[in-house]
Amino acid sequence: MEQNTSLIEKMPFFVNFHSKNKAIINTEAFDKWIYDAEFLSLEDERDRKQAFEELEKGEALDLPEAMKEW
Repeated sequence: MEQNTSLIEKMPFFVNFHSKNKAIINTEAFDKWIYDAEFLSLEDERDRKQAFEELEKGEALDLPEAMKEW
């Protein structure tokens, strides 16, 4: 299988390719990279934290409602 050289290979969280258009990444390194890059606003961080807390509790996300609020 031929892999195209891409920018993801240069990212600090990249581990290896899994299959066509799929990569294996280190999720801890990815989370740190996202956090350090400050892509998210404070409100986004709050919403992300709330979503993870709800996920840990087993609560499902009502996607249509979430899209209305977003």
